[in-house]
Amino acid sequence: MAGHKLLLTMGVLLAAAGLSGCSSKDGAEADGVAFHTLAEENADARQYLPDDLPIPEGAGITFTKGEVAEGKKSSMLIYETEESMAALGSTYQKYVRDKELERGTEIVDSNNILINGKVNGSYSYSIIGSSSESKPGGNEIIVTWILN
Repeated sequence: MAGHKLLLTMGVLLAAAGLSGCSSKDGAEADGVAFHTLAEENADARQYLPDDLPIPEGAGITFTKGEVAEGKKSSMLIYETEESMAALGSTYQKYVRDKELERGTEIVDSNNILINGKVNGSYSYSIIGSSSESKPGGNEIIVTWILN
C-alpha cells in the first residue's frame, strides 16, 4: 500500500499544470497487444481525460477521479493490467508522439514507465507505471491530466 501512495504522490507532483483536448482514434495495437480507447470504458472514467487515451484490453480500472480546483480541471485514472511494461511503454510513447504533446521526462524500461510533459499556461500530464502490489505479475498504470 505504501508503494501505491508513493505512486499517487509522484503522479500528482509530476502533473502540476494542465492538458489540451485530443482528437479521437480507434483502438491501437503495439507488439501484438490489443488496446482500445478510454471512450470505450465506463463514462465516469473519462472526466477531463482524452477520449482516445489507449487502455489495454482486459485492464481493470481501480480508481478514477476528476475535479475542478482553483480553475484547473484535473483527472486521475489508475488501472491494473497483465500487459508488459514494454508494450505499455511503446503504446504511450507513440500516443504522446502522435498527439504532438509537449514532452518532458520519458523513461521506459522493463519495470517502469515515466512519461510526462508540461506546457506553461495550458496543460500537464503524467503516465507512471510500475509492478502492481495487489496483483502479482501485473502492472499498475497511473495517468494524470491537468488542464489550466
